Amino acid sequence: MPLPHAKIESYRIFDAIAGRYDVINTVLSGGLHRIWRRAMRRSLPQRLNLTVLDLATGTGDVALELIKNPHVQKVRGLDLSKGMIAKGRDKIAAAGHGDKITLDVGDAQKIPYSDASVDAVTMSFGIRNVADVKLCLSEIYRVLKPGGRVLILEFGLPQSRVLRSAHLFYLRKILPGLGRMLSGHATAYSYLNQTIEEFPYGAAFAELLTGAGFTDAQYRPMSGGIVHLYRGDKP
Repeated sequence: MPLPHAKIESYRIFDAIAGRYDVINTVLSGGLHRIWRRAMRRSLPQRLNLTVLDLATGTGDVALELIKNPHVQKVRGLDLSKGMIAKGRDKIAAAGHGDKITLDVGDAQKIPYSDASVDAVTMSFGIRNVADVKLCLSEIYRVLKPGGRVLILEFGLPQSRVLRSAHLFYLRKILPGLGRMLSGHATAYSYLNQTIEEFPYGAAFAELLTGAGFTDAQYRPMSGGIVHLYRGDKP
């Protein structure tokens, strides 16, 4: 599947693997995804009664993490995959957070919320899958209130040559087969390495945040640089 086409159709893949996604995510990340989500929660604005929009919300794990922050009053999740949203709604109901977390089908490039309506926007491992990154960032900026914050978790490559070589070997040679075995889907993880290798990360993505109007754009490498947490504030 050519990469541009894969990005446009990626939600269909997530529909197909929604039932197994949580297990796959835990195995392929070695459980590190829990650490990454906690770092995002701790980076939310220090204000009371926050309304947070979580884009590419998937099965709701980020939303369930964010609601642990005592400053968060409401989390709204959006994702193009109906299968992932359905799984997430079941998890949220089972956790007893149906009054605080709502999940809906929606496009991160056309957010169905009014201008300046949320205090923070989060997005985990979804920005590299959107067809138009600049449009997505523009939409995030639009729905944020003045003083609001965007927090984005995304894959990158380590700066260390040794770690980079090892990680690229994993992405290219091990992950596609492992993902295929765990998901039962022939192509679900076959292009993941390509999306990671071609996507701007570190300072390059921070520059995109600045270009979209965000101030104090910064990034924090985690787990040796295989993941970066980006942050930007709306003036």
